[in-house]
Order: sequence, then C-alpha cells, then structure tokens
Amino acid sequence: MKLQKHVYEWDRVVIGGDLRSLLFAATHDYPVIFTSPNPPFRFNTITPHPSLSNFGFTEKGLVSELELWEKMFFILGLSGLCPLSSRARSIRVKENTLIITTENLRVVKATFNKLIVFEDTHLQGLPEVVREEHANNVVFDWFDVRYGCRHKLNAIKGADQFISRIHFYPTGRSDNKSLKDAVSVSHLSNEQLKNLDFSEYMARFKVEHIMKEAGIKGPINGYRNKKPIFLNIKLEHAERQVVPMGKRTYKRDRRYEFRYDTIEDLLHKINLFGYAKKLAGFL
Repeated sequence: MKLQKHVYEWDRVVIGGDLRSLLFAATHDYPVIFTSPNPPFRFNTITPHPSLSNFGFTEKGLVSELELWEKMFFILGLSGLCPLSSRARSIRVKENTLIITTENLRVVKATFNKLIVFEDTHLQGLPEVVREEHANNVVFDWFDVRYGCRHKLNAIKGADQFISRIHFYPTGRSDNKSLKDAVSVSHLSNEQLKNLDFSEYMARFKVEHIMKEAGIKGPINGYRNKKPIFLNIKLEHAERQVVPMGKRTYKRDRRYEFRYDTIEDLLHKINLFGYAKKLAGFL
C-alpha cells in the first residue's frame, strides 16, 4: 500500500518534537507528529527523578535532557508511535483530519478526535489567538575557536543576560578531541535581536573578552625576555539559533488540547504502556 493512500485513524495524537511532547506521548501511548525534531540544548540537564530509572538513569548526578530525548525518540519509534519519524514537513488541520506533507511531497492523512498540542510552530488551521505572552528568546551562538581552543575549562558563567553562559565542547572539526569549540547562551527580547549591540558580531567580541578574562590564551607566537608571547583569542561565528519562549492562548475548540507542562511536571506522571514499557526495560 502506498503511503499517500493510507489514512491513519487516531483517537488522540500529540503534536510536537520536543522532550515534553515525547514524554507525554510515551506516557499515554499516543502517536506523535512533528515537522522537525526539536532535541534539547546539548548542555541542558535535569535533576534525577525516580521515574527516570525506567530508561536506565540512576538517581546519582544530573541527567542529560538530550540523552533522555534520544531514548524517548528511540522507544516511540520502535513502538510504532512515531509513524512518520522526521519525514513530515507541514501539518494542516481540516475539520477532524490532519493533512501532512512529507519530505518527498507525499500527502498523508489521519483522522483524529483530539489534537494535543505542545508545539504550534508550522501547524496550520489553528483556532484564533486570543492572547499572546512574550518572553525573552533563548539565543545560542555557536563559535569555531581558531585561537584559544586548548584549555581545561568546560563552562564560564557570564554577568548578564547577553552571554549569560559559555559552554566548551570537543570540536567536531578535528580528530584531536582536546581542542574545544564554544557556544554561548543569551536571553534576548525580540527588540534586542534587532539591535546591532546584541548581534552575532557583538556576541563574538564579548565571548572573546570573557574567555580572555578567564585566563584562556591563544597559541604561543614567540618569546620576549624569555617569556612567551601569546596570540589573541580568535573566534569565527558559525551559527545563531533563536528559540522563542512566548506563549499563545487560543480560542476554545474541542478538537484541541494545548499543553504547557514543564519537563518536571511530566516526569512525575511517567507510566509507560505496552510495547514502550517493554522496550524501556532493555535500555
């Protein structure tokens, strides 16, 4: 049977590709659909919780959100609860039918009774927005470190919202894993994102300054009076990622259930079902 001719029939379906969506889908044995996977920031951690023992985590030490997301994605995929994996490119709601366009421009249809929405991005056909709450965006600036990549620091805490933290990680540009690249975390408003004072260029300048203040140096470039001369730290901006943190409230529609749970809220409610529960036991 060709994919575009098959019509799924679901009672409830979760919309979203973040960790909250996957946790909720696995807990309630619901299928989950998203237009793009949304794994957590690689340095995000959560406090250990007894429910995480289902996935092979102990109650000692912090738990990586990314590792938990990867395990949930794996479990849902093998359980048949992630039917389109990451192939969906757009999702449109028409009455009680989802019309999903895949990466190969095929159309998949699914009937439903209730949509449980965690992420509304790229979801078409939503009810009218009645209230929108704005919050600072989380901004990740990724840097290739050209000079200043040899040091023992894993992170530096900044002094304000613009570059509040810098994380260092083994570069993927070399087989030498002692060399480190960097990513900074900021919390900026929409207005600040349009301001050159908070641009990628200023982020690079500020990160270089913070690294220098922390004692990080570039490579040795000769000696003077028997003392080494170090080159200045040099960064190249690779990418900026902006994660909106606002919240929309929609006009009531019985087809939709909009969820605003935190990860911590959901961890208290984890109770896997069926095949997903069996798979978790092997992790």
